[in-house]
Amino acid sequence: MMTSSNLSFNRKEKKSLILEHSFAEIVEEISAHIPVHSYDGNPGLLTVETTYLDTNDFMLYKEFLLKRKFRYKIRVRRYGYDGVFAPEYLVEMKVSHDSMSSKKRFVLPAECLEAFLRNEDLRSVIKEANKGLKGAQKTYKIMTELIRINRFVPVLQTSYQRIAFQKKSKRVRITVDNGITHKQLLGKAKTETLDAIVLETKIIGKTPKWHKKMVNKLSLLQQQRFSKYATGINALYYPERGKYNFTKEGVTIDPEIPQRIKDSFDVLKSVLKLENTSLYEA
Repeated sequence: MMTSSNLSFNRKEKKSLILEHSFAEIVEEISAHIPVHSYDGNPGLLTVETTYLDTNDFMLYKEFLLKRKFRYKIRVRRYGYDGVFAPEYLVEMKVSHDSMSSKKRFVLPAECLEAFLRNEDLRSVIKEANKGLKGAQKTYKIMTELIRINRFVPVLQTSYQRIAFQKKSKRVRITVDNGITHKQLLGKAKTETLDAIVLETKIIGKTPKWHKKMVNKLSLLQQQRFSKYATGINALYYPERGKYNFTKEGVTIDPEIPQRIKDSFDVLKSVLKLENTSLYEA
């Protein structure tokens, strides 16, 4: 079970691809600087399974390609060890604005997943499952409103093996994701596995010197823009684009801001204190 009293946070994120080193070599190098993080008392490698919501015409994917300063996504995630998953999901809303990202989450019992995806009223369930978790009910209310406005449906499921590193101060956190596999959820089922390992660094404050040395030693290919979700949509729904193509070329996109995005912004701007320019700048 989740035990944190706060499921919301802000921090800077940097993502990199690694092609020249094995997973074992990467883990050995990072372990020399920062300890392996235990998730709910389980240290080491865990399985992450994420289901992404979007519209039937991939509105959120296209917004990412447009590089709008305001973007968001909703995903449902669960964690497992040794083939056994936790009895609950984390439902996450990730909002990007002005080069920063914010996450808000709540716990969802596994048996309620289908009801949540149908946008059924689960307020009493969420209240019980999130006792002591700050802002969970408000986050649930916001997400259900966004699902209603946009008619979001599950479009992609992504799974991978993850190991995380974090010191007690939580100022620096590193995750390494290996074996990233995407599964298509609309139309005929297909799967595709990425050939790169993804390393993500999340830092509050100044970047430590050892991190800069690690970047060189592991030949990190730092990404100005990267999205697991976009690689999955590319690979399965737009294979002619190439997995790591994050430009808007080759995808039909309406130049006007979709009304659903404007409505979504109105829902979120007061909660996250966003300026109107965050929506209209790209």
